[in-house]
Amino acid sequence: MKLPAILLGEARTRVLQGIALGAVATVAIGFIWGGWVTGETARIMRATAESDGRMSVLVPLCVAQFTAADGALAKFKAASPYSRGNIVSEFVKDVASTSMDYSFAKACATGIETEIAKTATKT
Repeated sequence: MKLPAILLGEARTRVLQGIALGAVATVAIGFIWGGWVTGETARIMRATAESDGRMSVLVPLCVAQFTAADGALAKFKAASPYSRGNIVSEFVKDVASTSMDYSFAKACATGIETEIAKTATKT
């Protein structure tokens, strides 16, 4: 079988170089501008989206539980901004079978601050 002239001698080298350069360019453009990600980045993005989705549902429930507790708001307002997560953890142990951790307590404290600001502007 006779090979085409483009695959013989100097031309063959240029074709193979073009294929290699095209493959490298495709991969580089795909990762830089095309939105391609590695498996680890995709796993991190999935975990972040899952956590954000869960927090968007649980934080309003946490705020409702916290504001319903006796003396919680007074203690929350008196506490420093850095210790408000601990105050939330003290009054709300779990929300919808989800135990309170640092990030959840911090998100709940932010929700409580927002709720306090809303009620302050209404009056």
